[in-house]
Amino acid sequence: MKKHSLLYIAITLLAVAGCRKYLDVNEDPRTPQQTTAETLLPHMQSYMGYALGLDGRYTGKYVQYWVSNAANDGVEGHGSATGTEMWTMHYTKLGLAIDQMLNDAVLNEKWYYAGIAKALRAWSWQLSTDHFGPMILKQAWETDRYIFDYDSQEEIYKEVEKLCNESLEYFNRESAKTILGSSDYIFKGNKDRWVKFVYGVLAINANHLSNKATYNPAKVIEYADKSMADNVDNARIQYNGTTGGSATTSDAFVLGPKRANITSLSYVQSSVIVNMLKGYHRGVSVEDPRIINMIQLSADSTYNGAVPTSGDPNSAATNKKRIPAIIGGFAAPWPGRYLFRDTVNFPIMTYSQIQFIKAEAAFKSGQLGIAYTAYKNGIDKSIDLVSSLGPNTITAAKKNTFLASAAVAQTDADLTIKDIMCQKYIALWGWGFEETWADLRRYNYDTTVFKGYVIPELSKISSSNDGKLVQRYRPQNTEYLYNVDALNKIGATRDNYHTDTMWFAKP
Repeated sequence: MKKHSLLYIAITLLAVAGCRKYLDVNEDPRTPQQTTAETLLPHMQSYMGYALGLDGRYTGKYVQYWVSNAANDGVEGHGSATGTEMWTMHYTKLGLAIDQMLNDAVLNEKWYYAGIAKALRAWSWQLSTDHFGPMILKQAWETDRYIFDYDSQEEIYKEVEKLCNESLEYFNRESAKTILGSSDYIFKGNKDRWVKFVYGVLAINANHLSNKATYNPAKVIEYADKSMADNVDNARIQYNGTTGGSATTSDAFVLGPKRANITSLSYVQSSVIVNMLKGYHRGVSVEDPRIINMIQLSADSTYNGAVPTSGDPNSAATNKKRIPAIIGGFAAPWPGRYLFRDTVNFPIMTYSQIQFIKAEAAFKSGQLGIAYTAYKNGIDKSIDLVSSLGPNTITAAKKNTFLASAAVAQTDADLTIKDIMCQKYIALWGWGFEETWADLRRYNYDTTVFKGYVIPELSKISSSNDGKLVQRYRPQNTEYLYNVDALNKIGATRDNYHTDTMWFAKP
């Protein structure tokens, strides 16, 4: 796939600006020159899931959702990965399109589309800075430059909050022009759900600062309470799965069989998720009902997972405990299952996620009753969501039996931060790459909190890491060709830059 840099954008914009007056003589007043918000939105939304999934192949190994069936995988050893599709999404696929969408919305008083534009930019900044760290904020998308300075993550976090508030202001305006359901792959034109989405971004933004003296659990809880109220509010991007091909021509999900991005045994289920779904994090042996949909049985009808960096000890084709690829089995043709299908409504934010954020904030502020209720809500609705994704239905009886089991804390006095974060890990498995990774980094990869997470042996950690664990991705590779001075200022030319602790994770 061709990569795009900010330099490429700048050169293109300068060329357009220089030619504009000459080209004006050919403008036809009967033909619209401005792309409308309605036509821009679906393409942006589709690419959001594409970028999350494509980079998620690597982030999924950092967070140990899945691993390679071969030992000593470099990404599992916390080496620097080439996950820069989020950069392309933020600066090229969403960047200028959001500007165009906002211009059209304001010009034509489509206030709700203006709210969506601000919401998507806030969401994109949040996930992208958590992915890369410092980024180009103040000078982004300027047309008169071809080199750009980087801004701190602290500034970007403030920008996210500002954009969310601006989004809410637009949504609060009265508008006769509604959101066309056909143009909105996420909420089908439902304005109220977009408002809840914005509060979800605010909750994520505020909760990621849990290590800071300025952390405000009450504000996190307030945002969570104004966000999603049930699974019906979940933000999910629709993929119809009728065609394969490239990112621009396919309507199949990027991690489904038609796109062929994870169809090998280089992506098998990890021991971490298998153990969590068997109750290991609570020291019990209780099978979570979600296990039947989320992961796959080996040929001997048992659930097995490969230990990160160690590979699959049962990888021989004749071994009945051989670990299947997450997408659907041991060999092509791959059927696809759970979220790894061509046709899927891919989550990017869910009610369960917000409830676990609320539970963490309440727990940290000593409000154990509130924390416990949110924790149970998160598990309950996660089970419902996993059941709806198939291929098996999880009955109410099975769900209730599990909720009453020793695998779940039964009182607020019994609740621990480990319970909250491990259940959140399960609920986000397969889609919440960036949020899970932010959680792991906020807790400094603490295996007493994330029970079962495997810290690689020193000999298996990437040699460029100086023994440290991964904290960030590097900027897109074209930045290393054209913007080196700016990269030097933030230390991004060092071999171990990817191990620098994120601002949001620092005390």
